Amino acid sequence: MAKILNFGSLNIDYVYDVPHFVKAGETLAAVSRNIYAGGKGLNQSVALARAGGDVYHAGAVGVDDSKILLDVLSDNKINSDFLRKLECVSGHTIIQVDSNGQNCILLYGGANQKITTEQIDETLKHFDKGDYLVLQNETSNIRYIIDKAYEVGMKICFNVSPFTTELLKLPLEKCAYLIVNELEGAAMVDMPDNTDPYVLITRLCEKYPQTSFVLTLGSRGSILKEVGADTVSCKAFKVDAVDTTAAGDTFLGYLITNIATDMNRALALKCATAASALAVQKKGATPSIPMAKDVLDFIKNTTQEVLVEKL
Repeated sequence: MAKILNFGSLNIDYVYDVPHFVKAGETLAAVSRNIYAGGKGLNQSVALARAGGDVYHAGAVGVDDSKILLDVLSDNKINSDFLRKLECVSGHTIIQVDSNGQNCILLYGGANQKITTEQIDETLKHFDKGDYLVLQNETSNIRYIIDKAYEVGMKICFNVSPFTTELLKLPLEKCAYLIVNELEGAAMVDMPDNTDPYVLITRLCEKYPQTSFVLTLGSRGSILKEVGADTVSCKAFKVDAVDTTAAGDTFLGYLITNIATDMNRALALKCATAASALAVQKKGATPSIPMAKDVLDFIKNTTQEVLVEKL
């Protein structure tokens, strides 16, 4: 099995249940507060591991506040040999979750923004051609990581979130997979936000002809277009959502592990979609990410048919 290296963020999530998102000038009483281990990187590593991947997490955390993060890596059997402990605070977020299960997030990068080129070089010595690299836009020195991993021959999977126009200056053509939502994808090719998703993914593939794309469409589903392969489309499962915090990270983690293990692509996309559907039914980030057995049971027992020719 190919190794999967996630050079990613780790955040402590402070999650507040609120009746609605706080407005400018408003003081709002929260219904409850919970503290979870999170960050797009950590969430994705947990999903990669729970899907069955051989996962290594590289990055940085604070010395004094990172126990909750390190415990999650250990509990999920994620290799943390390439994680550095620094004399600063770990990355953290303040998350509001409203009565409809939607969220908004305030992010402080902390240790995630202190990844050095020296750490990257040392880490990549332990990986080979054909291994997978997972990235998100929550850490420092992404350009350097992409360039060096490409030299090694790793398959780079970049989740371009949170999106900024600065990302377009990166060597995205070196990525084997780009995972984008419809707003991010539209911005990448300078098209309107409401562009038909199939027109959008075609344009993305034209701009980056050596890159495969995963286009996520929220409650509508997702589209996978690999280089040289037919498009695969999957509707979202209909479930009652209580917290969407880690839904996208769960989806990505399951999909990349499934691809890394060479699963049939339609089944890979369906499993990732099912994992995401299970995640939104529980509160928290990493606590909501399901185990592979639960995902397979969900697929076995559901009557919903989600694989379609076109969304």
